[in-house]
Amino acid sequence: MKKFVVKEWAELISDPISMGEQDQRVFEHASLPAVSDMLSITLRLKIRSHANDWATILHKGTGHPVRTPGLWLSAHISILSPQFSGSWQDCVVIGTDERLTLNKWYHLAITLSDPEKRSDFYIDGEWVGFISVCKVKTQKIVFNDGPLHIGRAFSHNGFNGEISNVRYFNWRLSAEEVKEDFFNEYQTKPIVYGSRIALVHVSTRKYLSTKRIKYDLGPNNQQYMVICNRQEIDLENDVWIVIRASGTRVIAGSPVPISAIIGFRHQATEYNLHSHEICDIKVTPISRQQQVSLYDNTSNNINIDDDWLIRRYNSNITTYDDTGYLRNGDIISLFHIRTNRPALCSHTILLGDESQEVFCHHGDESERNNKWRIELID
Repeated sequence: MKKFVVKEWAELISDPISMGEQDQRVFEHASLPAVSDMLSITLRLKIRSHANDWATILHKGTGHPVRTPGLWLSAHISILSPQFSGSWQDCVVIGTDERLTLNKWYHLAITLSDPEKRSDFYIDGEWVGFISVCKVKTQKIVFNDGPLHIGRAFSHNGFNGEISNVRYFNWRLSAEEVKEDFFNEYQTKPIVYGSRIALVHVSTRKYLSTKRIKYDLGPNNQQYMVICNRQEIDLENDVWIVIRASGTRVIAGSPVPISAIIGFRHQATEYNLHSHEICDIKVTPISRQQQVSLYDNTSNNINIDDDWLIRRYNSNITTYDDTGYLRNGDIISLFHIRTNRPALCSHTILLGDESQEVFCHHGDESERNNKWRIELID
């Protein structure tokens, strides 16, 4: 009699739940889609702090040596460690150097297949590591009928953070299926007027920020310097609110069209992202480019110097795609309206405190310094 494998999957956790080091969720083997010789797990994860010892994200097995699959975070720096059990070794590790940044959501996927003799690991839809079974005739990936632990498992504490969209598949997801899962649950969330967001400089991976250092523009002109600070998000200084442009009306909660003119209000200071014409005193301190600042908005007015044109960059065709609406994870460029549309830029030139200059400069889609990734802050 022929046997047909039916593809099944289950979403074990949907909405985000908060987890501490002693918290766990346990799913018995019998409640999961039936697995023969392959499986995949995808999830979204955000950690709030690094652990002092190895921390468990997930572990399927009957005890510490049995782990197909397992996913851990290293102590102090949270390097991801995907693992499984093999017939030749209890703990087979996919070596990665991928560290998780605090307070940032990631999409993670681990896939395993004994027929294909391999396991693969993905972060945010991108393939970052794999390991193959070397002796394909005599060695195999060992699956088990133990429960799936999310968080604390056996002798290891869990993680301190949030987890959502935990999905268990009884087949090995292809790279295209992993990317589709990532886009469906992460990228496709819309950016709307009123959204809290962060902007990450693509080439240096640092967040648009401020240290509230004032530009010397006179006693009646209070403006803070805008910088790129760190690769880990600072929820005090790196969060912005999407607002309307000057002279316009919008409905709060409505999606932001690509090619719209919009503004950004710094959440902590309530100042707007701003630029202005170059003059002798209105230049950046090192490269003497057009300043970008936070402008005092205590009167609650929006200045035309706070208006930015948004364009989405499509890396597949290496040009701008000006259709549709702004989405979480989009790569964008922002062009300052009042000063003939130079783009918001940063570069590797450092200020004295190791932060990066932010400035406006004319450039096109080939310019590396004017690309930013927009991240929705949940």
